[in-house]
Order: sequence, then structure tokens, then C-alpha cells
Amino acid sequence: MEKVLYLNWEIHNNSLDSEERYCHNCGKKVIFIDSLKRRQNANGKNIFHYAIYKCPNNHTWNKMLNTFKAIPVLNNLDGKVYKRESKIDMLLIEDLIAKGFNYVEITIDVIDKKIRLDKLLSNQILDLSRSKIEEGIKKGFILINEKLVKPKTIVREKETISLELNKFKLVE
Repeated sequence: MEKVLYLNWEIHNNSLDSEERYCHNCGKKVIFIDSLKRRQNANGKNIFHYAIYKCPNNHTWNKMLNTFKAIPVLNNLDGKVYKRESKIDMLLIEDLIAKGFNYVEITIDVIDKKIRLDKLLSNQILDLSRSKIEEGIKKGFILINEKLVKPKTIVREKETISLELNKFKLVE
């Protein structure tokens, strides 16, 4: 009987956005960093959403995010953006094999950044090197949506990554 471990991962971009722009108060080009604060402004017909960015000297710049028509049932935003932590399990292949698992199926529920399959798995599988993971992908021990892919494939939302654990003994 085959024992399968099913996991759901959420991968979020935990770095703050930044942009290099001319700061009128500093008099030079500086890097503005997102303060994670948002504001709305309206002129009667349109509603504008802005992200507030700050330079190292605490000067602000409002980056326009969105514009849309005002309608009567529109809800106000609370003005704050919260950083979301990624929900990803660290894996040890040897432990999973010892517990009797033959397969691991990982469903990517949410992904906010571009990440390659080999890089994602090498960060999360602690007892396999990146080269061993690349070799496993090439040999078909690791599949995306039950299809053979290249190690440099970008992982997308709602995809399923399948790992055939027993084959990794042969890779070493």
C-alpha cells in the first residue's frame, strides 16, 4: 500500500518593494521603500488608491496603485497592508521514508513571487542538495502536474508538485 503525504503551501514575497526615484527634498536620486501604508483620495467621480513610499530621510512619495469610478456601495479600506508569512513545511526525505511515506504531493495554493522549482525545493528539503534535486527532476522523480519539467521551471499557483521518495535512495 502506498502512503502519500499531502501538503498545501502558500509562498509570499516577504521583501518590501523599493524604487529608485528623484527625491525633490533630498535633491538627488534615492531608493524609496514601501512603508506598507495605503491611502485613498477622491474627487467625486473617481477614487484613487496610493501606496506611501519613504526615502532614507523620511520624505514620502505616493505611488498610484489603482483608479476606479465611485459607486454608492463601495467599502473603505483600513489603510494598512499586512505582511503575510509563507506557510511552507521543511522536509526531511529520510524521515518521511522512515515513517513509511512513498510519495509527497505539494499543492501550491498561493504564490506571490517568481521562484524556480529547483530553488524552491532546495530551500525546503533539508537533506538533499540542489544538484540532487535537479537530478531528481531530470529523471522524473519530481513532477509538476504529473508532467516531466526542467529544473528551471517557474512554479505557479494551483500546481501540484509530486515527489517519489523511494527513488531518492538511488540518486545518492
